Amino acid sequence: LDEAERESFWRDPRRSVLARLTQRTEPKHRAGEPEVLRRLLSLSRRVNSSLSIERVLDYAVDAAVELTGAERGFLLLAEPGAGPRVAASRAGLDPERGPSLGVVERVLGSQEAVLTTDAAADARFSAQRSVHALRLKSVLAVPISTPERLLGVVYVDSRVQRSRFTESERELLVALSDPIAVALSNARLHFELEQRTRELEEQKRTVERLSAQKDRELRTLREELRAKERALELRYDYSQIIGRGPKMRAVLEQLDRVMDAGVNLLVLGESGTGKELVARALHVNGPRKSGAFVGLNCAALPETLLESELFGHARGAFTGADRDRKGLLLEADGGTLFLDEIGEMPLPTQAKLLRVLQEREVRPLGSTKTQPFDVRLVCATHRDLEAEVAAGRFREDLYYRVAVVVVRLPPLRERLEDLPELVKALLARIAQTAGRAPPELGRDALRALSLHPFPGNVRELENVLTRAVVMSSGKRIEAADLELVTRAAPARTSSTRLEFEREERERILEALRETRWNVSVVSRRLKIPRNTLYRKLERYGLSRTE
Repeated sequence: LDEAERESFWRDPRRSVLARLTQRTEPKHRAGEPEVLRRLLSLSRRVNSSLSIERVLDYAVDAAVELTGAERGFLLLAEPGAGPRVAASRAGLDPERGPSLGVVERVLGSQEAVLTTDAAADARFSAQRSVHALRLKSVLAVPISTPERLLGVVYVDSRVQRSRFTESERELLVALSDPIAVALSNARLHFELEQRTRELEEQKRTVERLSAQKDRELRTLREELRAKERALELRYDYSQIIGRGPKMRAVLEQLDRVMDAGVNLLVLGESGTGKELVARALHVNGPRKSGAFVGLNCAALPETLLESELFGHARGAFTGADRDRKGLLLEADGGTLFLDEIGEMPLPTQAKLLRVLQEREVRPLGSTKTQPFDVRLVCATHRDLEAEVAAGRFREDLYYRVAVVVVRLPPLRERLEDLPELVKALLARIAQTAGRAPPELGRDALRALSLHPFPGNVRELENVLTRAVVMSSGKRIEAADLELVTRAAPARTSSTRLEFEREERERILEALRETRWNVSVVSRRLKIPRNTLYRKLERYGLSRTE
């Protein structure tokens, strides 16, 4: 419409409301240049007040809308290898409709600001569908860039008023784009620095974890190396005796010292601790290894047969003696004689054995001739022979003859550090006998074994593992596959208070050892209140070291 028709058009009462909406409003900053600069500075400071990319984007689009008086505002980031992406927006009542991508792409391509007061009539954009679909009137878009690269575009528009934006708004938005670019660059650098810091922290934790693992492996290798070095330090081969813990090592070092001496030995230890293995090691490594190793269990034979086995007999010496027979003392001549459970030997036989050992010659039963012999005597028993001597059940003179050197074998519960090695060796031997691959022992199973008292020691352990290998169907033995039966301790009576306290102390100490000093379990097992148990521990002087 020409100017006269346009004036007549707007005077129509039906268009009075529309006329007010389409009247150009002066931006607030037109009041004065200093006020405009103060607003620009304030908005720039707000944009640069955060190092968070999300907040910088939100502050920037808010500042652009507030500075230009736009209806909508968008901040789009240039993604390498992809189109522009809307990173922040103030879309008012129509949030689903975005900016005109044609205008944005023009700014990105030219890297110059674009201003149009009537986009639909602008020849640059009249052919673009987005302009007509959005019914855009005024559009202003400014590039955000640094000397290194283009970061994005600040875009504002108005779909109601033509000529909403002028050169003044363009200059203000261009001036605002520089602080936005600086703030975005700083925020991105901060984000990348934080990300790099997190990566470095994660790498540091990974290195620390690997270092700790390597340290554990190194400690294990050092322990294995020390064990091998200690094994090499021993003069003789004790490969049949499993375990190189402190207590077993002390035993082996003692054997090293007496190996060549040829003196008689007494091996003390509970049943199943490996007393015969010690005797065989003395024979195999000693100077008599070319001779015979002969063993006899003194508790397995009655008195008459025991004497016949030891000393031999002549033909006709007693009923059934249809031929001469050499006794074990003569069979072991030049070698080693092992008398197991010598504490069970009857007193008359003890007296005869003492005479034979003193004279170093033996006369078989029913014979008139004596024969010399030369053996190394190794005896073993689970009894306390000194107590047996005091009680009159064992001859004192024989004790001093057989116990020139006393070797004490620790029970399994006192050398649990050897348990993993023992289990591994026993499982390999059991599996080889059964014709199958050795199973793996679970950690819970090893823990259950370490908590068991094992009154039968290594013999009982072998029995438990054999049963587990036979009964288990998998390649791994768990705690449920072990049948560990704890036998109740026999009831003991005491005639005096001193004996009662001594027996109670031993009972508490035994329970503490079996449970690895778990006071709660001992309290429940012995039915002693915990506070009372602590008082008894203090009164009896019991501590972990004991």
